[in-house]
Order: sequence, then structure tokens, then C-alpha cells
Amino acid sequence: MTNPRSSLTFPRGSRVVILAPHPDDETLGCGALIASARRRGILVAVISLTDGQASHPGSRRWPPAALARVRRAELRRAMARLGQTQAHLRFMGRHDGRLGAQGSALALRRILNALRPTTVLVTSPRDHHSDHQAAYRLAVAATYSTRIDLASYSVWSKPLGRARSFSRDAAQKRWAMAAHRSQIGPYIADDDEGFTFVPSLLRVMLAAPEHFALVPASARRPGTATQSQRDARH
Repeated sequence: MTNPRSSLTFPRGSRVVILAPHPDDETLGCGALIASARRRGILVAVISLTDGQASHPGSRRWPPAALARVRRAELRRAMARLGQTQAHLRFMGRHDGRLGAQGSALALRRILNALRPTTVLVTSPRDHHSDHQAAYRLAVAATYSTRIDLASYSVWSKPLGRARSFSRDAAQKRWAMAAHRSQIGPYIADDDEGFTFVPSLLRVMLAAPEHFALVPASARRPGTATQSQRDARH
């Protein structure tokens, strides 16, 4: 049985698990929430579903295995900068760009059973990245018929849900994002076609309020996650 509430809250004592399709999604979409968690009495865990090793496919210096190690280290550093040195971090190790084929709702549910969250946050099905959409489908399947609240956060799409401003945590969020240096500057210099954030776009993304949209029970039945993605295209 799912929770019938229509709005998402984070009361003291909440246990929040953030599903990040790639290292850095947790900071972009939930960084201020993470930074505020300790003083608000919220326990946070992050599950990185892939290692983000496909961001620079043309790099010879940083082949996928080496880049995966870098990006895991960046995530650990970002979490420490958000004040979550002791936070639970899990790495599912799926391949960047292949989450739809490699993701396992059963494996994710086992991790959630161990972490016992009250709320799971996952990327929006409206995000125009296949791994973000696959993460949403996995979350819906893994939390089906549980009492866990499921909510989405936007990275690459128009935000849904209530805007939450954490202005006192904005600087900390920017500092955490700077830990993901392989994605924001010339750290990987031998792949001109690799992914790097445009600085002006990143500033806008980091300054925006964070939005969390509660997924209603009607959208958490088998097959509805795929329908949500179809609806988002129209």
C-alpha cells in the first residue's frame, strides 16, 4: 500500500535515498537538500546507478574504467563538501548510457530494503536522457507496493512539484558541484567531443530552486512509468 499523501515533506527523522543516474545528478538536483539535511535531522543516502564513464568516449588518457574511478571519487568528494562525510554511498556499477538494459529493479529493491528509506528521490521521467528515464522506471518498480514515498527531481527538464529554496546552502552546493571537475572544466583535455557543462548554463542550474514532485499511487503501478514518459513528450 502506498502513502496517499498528495504533498512531499521531509520531517525530522526522515531517511532519504537519492538515486543518481550519474555522479553529479545528486548535486544538481538535490545538492541543497543534502547540505541542509544534517541540521534538519534528515538521514541521506545516495545510490549512483552508473559510474558516468561514457562522458568522454574519445579520451585515451581516461578510458572508461579509469574515468569510472575518477567519477566515483568525485561523488565522494562532493558528498563530503555537502557535509555528508558519513552518508551511505552505494555504487551499482551499471554502464553509462545502458541503464535501461542493465538496470535491475530487484537489485535496487534489495538495497532499499537494507537502507529502509521513508522517501526515494529519482530523476524526472521528463528528463531527456535515457538513463534518467530508466532510473525513474527502476524506482517505480523497486518501490511498488511499499510505504516508501517516491518523488522526482528535474535535471534536464522543466521542474515539476513544489519549489524549495535553500538559499543558505547555495554556496555549499556550488562548492560540491566543483568537485565534479571532469564535467565542468578542462580536466579531461584530450576529447574535444566529450561532455562539459557550459559555464553559463551551469550557473543557472545551480541557482535555481530545487523541485520535488511526489509520484502519486496511480502512477506507481506496473506499466505506468513507461506511460509517464510517453505523456512527457507531448
